[in-house]
Amino acid sequence: MRFLRVGLFGVILASALVPRAVTAASHRVAIVEASTSKLPRGEAASLRADIEDVVGSLGAGVVPFVESKAAAGGDCNQPECMIAIHGATGATHVLRVESVFKKGAFTLQLQMWDARTGKTLSSDGKSCDICTLPDLHTALRDRVAALCTRVFEAEEPAPAPPPVPVPPPPPALDVAPPAPAPAPEPAPASSTGKRIGQVGSVALAALGVAAAVYGGYLLHLDGQVVCAGGQTTVCDQHHVTTGPGAGFLAGGIGAVVAGGILFYSFTW
Repeated sequence: MRFLRVGLFGVILASALVPRAVTAASHRVAIVEASTSKLPRGEAASLRADIEDVVGSLGAGVVPFVESKAAAGGDCNQPECMIAIHGATGATHVLRVESVFKKGAFTLQLQMWDARTGKTLSSDGKSCDICTLPDLHTALRDRVAALCTRVFEAEEPAPAPPPVPVPPPPPALDVAPPAPAPAPEPAPASSTGKRIGQVGSVALAALGVAAAVYGGYLLHLDGQVVCAGGQTTVCDQHHVTTGPGAGFLAGGIGAVVAGGILFYSFTW
């Protein structure tokens, strides 16, 4: 049981220290003091300790002041000096502090530089006309925390946007094939066609009647004497019309029957 408690404590301690260690590896701050700073004796070291405490509480590493001062070689306020500090100490940022306290008033100016490029990243500060040294310490801690937080958060990579969900394709719709078009109904016979058919059938029947009459006439002439006129009348020939007469008669009767049938079909 004691072994489990020790192991659990170790896991909790490691989880609390890992984010801080990762941040410290990505941000390492060097502190330089401006030559125009004017503070009471012993206050510079105390204010420097405040800065180191705030930077460390944000999870960043702090370059020892002795190393920063040796690399700066004086009042460091140029890009070339910031890059030199980066080369000598490995600092990623340089915090330049200018503080003045005189006759119950203070002025505080802070600048954060990118030590790798020598570019000014951001600045902050505060001034007070009627304040004490504890007020200066409080203001310094607040302004350093705000400045470092602003710079560190701006340098954090933006989180990748979540993938856009792709909606599933809509289900396929069962489309019934188009119904076949109904067959066109036959157009009714026009009245003009009926009249033409009726007239034709009547004409056919009339021709049949004429042919039958002519056939009957030929049958009537068959066998009669034919007299040739002149000075002397000779009647020694006879009509032979049985065949043609029968043919015309039969054809005429057939035409009459056919005409009647056609007339009936065109009428009803």
